[in-house]
Parts: sequence; structure tokens; C-alpha cells
Amino acid sequence: MKKLLILSALCFSVAVHAQKKSVVTLKNGSEIRGQIISTNETDTKIETKDGSVFVFKSEEIAGIEESLLKVSGKGVYTRASLGMLGGEQFSPSFQLANGYSFNENWDLGLVLGAEKIAWQWYVPVMANGRFNILKRPNTPFVDVSAGYQMPLQNWDNDKGGFTGGASIGFTRFVSNRIGLSTSLGYRYGYLVENNGWWDDFTTIRQINRFDLRFAISFK
Repeated sequence: MKKLLILSALCFSVAVHAQKKSVVTLKNGSEIRGQIISTNETDTKIETKDGSVFVFKSEEIAGIEESLLKVSGKGVYTRASLGMLGGEQFSPSFQLANGYSFNENWDLGLVLGAEKIAWQWYVPVMANGRFNILKRPNTPFVDVSAGYQMPLQNWDNDKGGFTGGASIGFTRFVSNRIGLSTSLGYRYGYLVENNGWWDDFTTIRQINRFDLRFAISFK
């Protein structure tokens, strides 16, 4: 649990504090891209990707703009996430999603993973849809999943059952292909267990959990 919290905090810190890149356009037509170190009324200092530092006088500069990442709106993506299901009890959750981005807003994919619920391990197999609210590299999103929770071991004839959930979160791309995100949502499960050891009866276990998740995406 402690390692999970440390990793979660690290991912969140990287996502929040990723450096912004800027474009300094000079009056002679040249463009310098990099990280603005300092700027004032007399000059601007900028560090480029290779570590070089340039200082330009204000009279040399035509304009300064933020350099937006060019993240592809269409194409295949892979998203790995580490999460915590909490509520009645806390349990770890790992999920791997593969799918296709139809445009800047809509993603659709398939999720597989490993989760521990009520002292047993399950493999969630879910369809997943995500709506990115903004057509930008940094955007809030709404995420919905639904599918089947398969038990890894069939103790007491555990049949698994339906699972699904929804969450809201935020994604920040730190490069053209790598994005970090965090989300918080609700997770439901309807698990069936047929117990035939002492008597023939069926146990229905309904799961209501909050789902805190940190993810890294590749496009």
C-alpha cells in the first residue's frame, strides 16, 4: 500500500509540474523553441532542448507563444494504470487498455487486468469508452467501462459476474506520444458464488467501491 501511494504521488507530481515549452519569434524571422528561464522588460532567457541558453533583448523579439504538443487525434493507443479500489476494504488494481482514438474527443478500447476483491483475485474484461472534453493535449475526460469479472481460481465455484464503472479525470501529455492521467470514479460488481460444500446455495456479492487510478498512455 505504501509503495502504491508513493508511485501515485510521483505520477501526479510529474503530470502537474511538467515543463511548458515556448516559441520565441524574433523580428528577423527566426524561431527559438525551448523552456523560458526568465523574462522581463529588457530581455528574455530561453533554454533549448540540447541545453543551450540564449538571451534576447526585448527589441529583438517579435512575440512569445506557448508551444503546444502535437498529439495525434487518431490512432492506436495503449494505457497502463495502477489503481486502488476502496470502500468496504482497500485492494490493488492493475489494468491495461488497448484501443483506438477516432478523433481528439473519442477513445474506444478493451481493458484487461488483475484485481483483488474480497480476498480473491479477478481478471476484469471490459469494454472502455473515453470522452476527452477538450481538443488539446491537456484535457479533462469522462471514462465509462462495463464487462465481466473472471475469477483467477474457482474457489467454492466462484463464477465471477458483471462489473462496470465510471470516472472523471485529467490527462496531460508530456511529449507527443506519452501522457499521464489521474482519475477518480465509482466501481460496481455483481459476483456469483455457488457453494456446494455443506449445502447447495448461491452467494451474491455486490461490490460498491471508489476507484482511484493513475495511468500512463502511449500513442
